[in-house]
Amino acid sequence: MAGLAVAATPAQASSCKRGGGVYLCEYGVTSYKLPNGTKQEFVVGTDRAVWTRWTDSDGDWSGWMSMGGRAWSPARAYDYETSDPWSFRVFYYDETGEYWGRNRDHDGNWSSWIRYELPLNG
Repeated sequence: MAGLAVAATPAQASSCKRGGGVYLCEYGVTSYKLPNGTKQEFVVGTDRAVWTRWTDSDGDWSGWMSMGGRAWSPARAYDYETSDPWSFRVFYYDETGEYWGRNRDHDGNWSSWIRYELPLNG
């Protein structure tokens, strides 16, 4: 998670620490619970990228991984238009108010960041 703390924090933002990484406090931490009880967390790093980590079946946390992006809002997660309980979307708004999302599929693979015209749900 070295890249999470490398960039300078904006003057108006303070940074917080969690699980060995640093993120922008003002955007908080978003947690998403998967059907098997494991969790995935999302934060906006000081580089404004979305970062994630997750638990395994024993409850141990992974290291932080950058998902990229350029967030100017909290990174949020929700179930989008799918019946698969393992699939969800993480999204943020950029500095111009554009809505960006990445979709997770059943197997844990992520799409690229996609700019949407409007939030489709949530």
